[in-house]
Amino acid sequence: MIEINEDLPKLTKSTEDYIEVMYNLKKVKGTIRVTDIAEKLDFKPSSVVEAVNKISKLKLVSKEKYGEIKLTEMGIQIAEGIIHKHNTLKKFLDVLGVDDKTAEEEACAMEHILSNSTINKIEKFTEFIESGQNKVS
Repeated sequence: MIEINEDLPKLTKSTEDYIEVMYNLKKVKGTIRVTDIAEKLDFKPSSVVEAVNKISKLKLVSKEKYGEIKLTEMGIQIAEGIIHKHNTLKKFLDVLGVDDKTAEEEACAMEHILSNSTINKIEKFTEFIESGQNKVS
């Protein structure tokens, strides 16, 4: 279980989706570009530019030379928290026997609305079920 920083700003679902996509693009491609974000989210590049400008004002990304976008330290922390929530929820739904496609879609929806406290409890419960122990700590 990781500790999610409660001092980070609360973001909209849309902003969290952008941050998560940017983080994943950086990991997979090594760079973050408007065209890649637009392709991944199926948005027009002009809409992505507008969103990135708003996210930049929140100090979660910086725009670099040649169109590259970089997540700030706070942006990385938020992305890692979102991904942790997603993975925790996906694992929980897998344990419940939800089919993979549905589990993925529903984890994406739930990651934006459940509190960190609830996510931590779901994580402990999932670990408990997987361990076969008789008591939750």
